[in-house]
Amino acid sequence: MDKLPALEDIKVFVTAARVMSFARAAEQLMVSPAYISKRIKLLEENLGFTLFYRSARSINLTLEGEIVLRTGTQMLQDLDGMMDELLACRQETRGLLRISCSTGFGTEFLNPFILSLRDRYPLLGIDLRLVDRSVDIVTENVDLDICLGGNIPEQFIARKLAPNYRVFCASPHYLEKHGCPLHPRDLEHAHACISIRERNHSPASWKIERGQERLTVIPNSQLSVNNGNVAKEWCLKGEGILLRSIWSIRKELAEGKLIQVLPEWQQPADVFAVYTRQMGTSANLKVFIEQLELYLKQQMA
Repeated sequence: MDKLPALEDIKVFVTAARVMSFARAAEQLMVSPAYISKRIKLLEENLGFTLFYRSARSINLTLEGEIVLRTGTQMLQDLDGMMDELLACRQETRGLLRISCSTGFGTEFLNPFILSLRDRYPLLGIDLRLVDRSVDIVTENVDLDICLGGNIPEQFIARKLAPNYRVFCASPHYLEKHGCPLHPRDLEHAHACISIRERNHSPASWKIERGQERLTVIPNSQLSVNNGNVAKEWCLKGEGILLRSIWSIRKELAEGKLIQVLPEWQQPADVFAVYTRQMGTSANLKVFIEQLELYLKQQMA
């Protein structure tokens, strides 16, 4: 490599790698697909590596492309941070922001947060989509997805907003009738379980941990549903053992309506903001994410 790659080439490459399409990258950057192809070719020649596997219908990152995506993203984020600080005083938050989130978390946290945010930023419009399924933020034209745990595609930007974890719980009535499990394997045959088909989480298995120990449990799911609030109601009625986020059942645990079982085991489920473009390119995105992070630290402490 004779010289450092051009910043424009890095920007073009990262944009194309996130959306996995030269045509979509061209739309985002408001240039022609030919320009995208040219800049990426120049970057590959400069680095001396092929960054994309190309076919007639799709592109995929090579190992070297994944390295450039990771380091290039960080480079652009650092530059955006510098510009954010310089331009923060002149940025105005206005226009529409499209957000997706699961029904339970969106109702519990995003709803009151958005109402409070609107008091401070009345020109900011919000299109909130509460859906208990996976969301493709590119094809569904979503600016920001708020998700809990799960696998986040590497081509997207993910910012951790708050810590969270899932625990096992059951009603006193269920435990009086069936006893308390002594090991997670008991959930595979000796107990009835309630599974949630929410977002990216499959009811077929529960991946849990205890310290450095990892375990995958196939629950004996007597009931399953794609809504966490319904699953909690079933659990409260004594229908089985539930793996649920601590924020959702904290009140019921404190009141004794639910009892935590297997307390040494849990499932990480941190809250993430997932998006495709740099925060520095959108005042709306920057304000929403930073203010939500502060709000969740207060509410989930």
